[in-house]
Amino acid sequence: MNSSFLNRHPWIYIVLAFVLLISAWSALITLAVKNSPETIEVMHQK
Repeated sequence: MNSSFLNRHPWIYIVLAFVLLISAWSALITLAVKNSPETIEVMHQK
């Protein structure tokens, strides 16, 4: 029995990939929210 734990459970790679993807997206969204441009009101004249 020379197989390692990760070779016996390949689904762990998929779970780790999703965790990495979710953490990267949350970091990007957090940075985007913190550095968002200020809102500019547009006045409509008729």
